[in-house]
Amino acid sequence: MPNIVWEGNQEWDREFPDTPLPENAVKMDRPDDILKASLPYGIPPLVVCFLAVFYKKNAGGGFIFDLRFMPLSFVIGFALIPVHELLHAVCYPKGATVYVGVCLKKIAAYAVSFTPVSRRRYIVMSLAPVVQGLIPLLIFVLCPVGYKAVLTVCVVPAFMGLISPSPDYMDVLLIIKQVPKGAMVRASNEGLFWLKE
Repeated sequence: MPNIVWEGNQEWDREFPDTPLPENAVKMDRPDDILKASLPYGIPPLVVCFLAVFYKKNAGGGFIFDLRFMPLSFVIGFALIPVHELLHAVCYPKGATVYVGVCLKKIAAYAVSFTPVSRRRYIVMSLAPVVQGLIPLLIFVLCPVGYKAVLTVCVVPAFMGLISPSPDYMDVLLIIKQVPKGAMVRASNEGLFWLKE
């Protein structure tokens, strides 16, 4: 299990304790504004979620939500933001230090580690939080239409859980394109790098 350091509320642009990069480190080409650049990557999961809602609405023949439960749905959705980062963190190897925290000012969270990991492990780590959107989406799709409270409670976590990894989806595609198989991926305060073994 990695050493997970919970930092609570922090500034978004804070620097983390870093170690020098090896000479063979190659900086990945990533956009300067990652959040803005990753917005298009949220469109496919958004479409999937809306298709699930339309499917359920057609199956039910009417309004499928119980709006009394919508505040709870939002509370659960926002409460899962740190869980998203913890799912990233637990994917790092034993002995790695992972800093996890939130920035309430930007309604964002982070999991940062400067431990090099394999290309494959970095992809798995990046996609791990998708599970917290898939589970409520599956419950939403499989739940009978008459269970409006359950449908309502699941809808916001499904949307948030599948759309919030947009920067992670972008990173995965960049890694697939730029990082050779067998290389290691390492984060730094300067960005993402890959290293030849």
